[in-house]
Amino acid sequence: MSDEIYKNQIDYENLPADAIILDVRNGTEYSEVSLRRKHYFIELPNFNAEEFVKEYNLKGEPIYILCRSGVRSSKAAQEMEKIGYKNVYIIRGGILSVADNPKIVHKSAVMSMERQVRIVAGSLVLIGAILALFLNTAFALLPAFVGCGLIYAGISNTCAMASLLAKLPWNR
Repeated sequence: MSDEIYKNQIDYENLPADAIILDVRNGTEYSEVSLRRKHYFIELPNFNAEEFVKEYNLKGEPIYILCRSGVRSSKAAQEMEKIGYKNVYIIRGGILSVADNPKIVHKSAVMSMERQVRIVAGSLVLIGAILALFLNTAFALLPAFVGCGLIYAGISNTCAMASLLAKLPWNR
């Protein structure tokens, strides 16, 4: 599938009141900001067009798909087309187009996981560097360890620190 934006687009303001809205962003994005109105949430990697149509007994009603900006919703729309479902639209500009409107979206009061990881990683690097300068050079291993973790996270697209932080009470 290409990264082209899907041909059928609609502005959020033009959605009908009874619109069937499908949000295909990832769980972290969804937990940070989500629509206040009724919608369905299925992460794109877990989205199966046939199952979605069957589960919600869809018979050709318009489906409006939302992601962050339009690329993932375009992929989901193409999946719907592949199974023969033609009445599909993506919401132009994704959640970014409405994210600043508190009447449309709910924003979590919790700081994003990405920001939490940056703060903790930066703090560990700073503490390790200061301790290495003033107490013992062996503390230089702490920033080196954090650096290795960041490299691994970038290569594997998984983050051990985020997994640990997710277990904290304010992230549940």
